[in-house]
Amino acid sequence: MFSPLQTAGARQTHQEEQRDLQLLLTNAFGLSNKFGEFRHNVISHDADIAIVTETKFSASVADSEIYIPGYTSIRRDRNAAGGGICVWVKTELPVKHLSDQHHDVHEILWFSVSRPRLDNLVIGAVYRPGSAAGNDLALIDHLDSCLDDVRQLGSNIIIAGDFNVHNTDWLHSTKTTPAGEALEELCAAHHLAQHVSDPTRGDNLLDLIISDFDSPVVTATHCPLGRSDHAVVTACFRSAALHVEPTATRRVWRYGSADWGRLRHYFRTSDWESIISGDPEESCRSLSQRICEGVDTFIPSKTVSTVPTDPPWWSPECEQATATKCKAWKAWRNDPNNTLLKQRAIHTINDAVRILTQSRIAKEASIRARLSHGSLRDKEWWSCVKG
Repeated sequence: MFSPLQTAGARQTHQEEQRDLQLLLTNAFGLSNKFGEFRHNVISHDADIAIVTETKFSASVADSEIYIPGYTSIRRDRNAAGGGICVWVKTELPVKHLSDQHHDVHEILWFSVSRPRLDNLVIGAVYRPGSAAGNDLALIDHLDSCLDDVRQLGSNIIIAGDFNVHNTDWLHSTKTTPAGEALEELCAAHHLAQHVSDPTRGDNLLDLIISDFDSPVVTATHCPLGRSDHAVVTACFRSAALHVEPTATRRVWRYGSADWGRLRHYFRTSDWESIISGDPEESCRSLSQRICEGVDTFIPSKTVSTVPTDPPWWSPECEQATATKCKAWKAWRNDPNNTLLKQRAIHTINDAVRILTQSRIAKEASIRARLSHGSLRDKEWWSCVKG
């Protein structure tokens, strides 16, 4: 049935676009106190999909607390201390949570992204705890058993997460564990390739991105979030053939420039009786059309895109502290035995954590002070709450 709540103005048509996939992966070792920096990373890397393991979210963490404008989140909390997975997907990508693939014990979160003229892209986010013994193959055996099922849901598959496995030849680890051997065998059996080449935690390559893509996959490692000891990993999947839906937009009304007098005259002189005297469905459509025509004519407006932004407390000082930290971390990463570089990296990491925390606390205090004043007008109040 036609809804009278439809907004005025026809939807703009957008040319269909297909492009590469930008993926971001990290183990945050608790994301709540690093979420601002994570949000900045997602935006600066223009990630289509971001996967975080060991979020340590509980039911007390509301979805609104982990919201990034322009993204949809899907989460799997462990419901106990530690663990947890959460993914963020751009709202312009058609995504579906494959909840029927849920397992009560193993921390794997499956979802799919639809693509034009191709089957879905199926993605699994994985967290295998470090506490799992090297010979504990339960999660890998489960992954092996469910791969055939999930592959029927799409033509390409990506599996990404913190696997906590070691394999001397395959992952250039210092040792090989049965779990590392089992994962390598799984990939060979299912014709999957592991794309990350650099260590992601100390000298170990634990955070893996695995897929069946034939086209090139370009990966890079970046400075960890906060004091986490896992690098942020990015991957670009060439020719992923993603379908980009129209970017989310909203209409901004310029009420201060409205011609209220002519709008009142327009409504006053409209023949409302003839508009609503016919078939109920047609009357509803005609009524809505008449109101929208008046609003469109006499109230100026503009359409703006809803784009991801940094947190409102993200200041130039935060930007500088983060850049300094990343530069120092990269220098130490290139010369890991240099004690001075290590000390400098640790110092800049602590500085960045302090500056980001202070900036966030100061912004929150400023908002509380303005709201407690009690004299804000409606627009000022809403602007303050959003900020």
